[in-house]
Amino acid sequence: MSDWQDKLRQKLSEPKPGRDAHDKMSSLKRQDETPFEIPATARKAAVLILLKEEEDSLVFPLIQRPSYDGVHSGQMAFPGGKYDDTDEDLIETALRECYEEIGVSVERNKVLGTLSDIYIPPSNMHVVPVVANYSDVFQYNIDEYEVDKVVEASISQLQDINNHKEHIVDLDNGVKFKTPAFDVYGHTVWGATAMMLSELLMIIEKI
Repeated sequence: MSDWQDKLRQKLSEPKPGRDAHDKMSSLKRQDETPFEIPATARKAAVLILLKEEEDSLVFPLIQRPSYDGVHSGQMAFPGGKYDDTDEDLIETALRECYEEIGVSVERNKVLGTLSDIYIPPSNMHVVPVVANYSDVFQYNIDEYEVDKVVEASISQLQDINNHKEHIVDLDNGVKFKTPAFDVYGHTVWGATAMMLSELLMIIEKI
């Protein structure tokens, strides 16, 4: 196991920045509407942040959701989804969903830890971001019902201030608001995904 994996595993076992990191990439509207404690009635889910060492950075797959009649239509996200009663735990949820959505199988011993839990008000989701490492070539078998495309991003790309932007969210009910976002090859990454990445970046910068 390489040095960064050991260090990241250790950092993920320690107290994490949580909301301090999340708020750096969330809108004022989101900050006002998000409770400090996740509601007990929230539905549980997990996503997988799959890091692969490549040259001088770490790369990871993001997915673009298909367009549909729902709150997360067309958005950039991590592979992931709802907890199933047959799942051992939310780590298994993240690994299973990654395989089902993009065809990448990840062994449980590759999991380094988890980021802070995050609440997504529009869908009433309590999400656990699971972090794992991957050493093989990414080969995708996409579930076209769940995924429109896979986009590989890198930590160094997100650390570049030139890829930080302001995004205008235009909701179906006519409400508009501004939110911080990352630009990944022309794709806008905002909302919960950007908030999770903000925490990951903050942790990696301390390694």
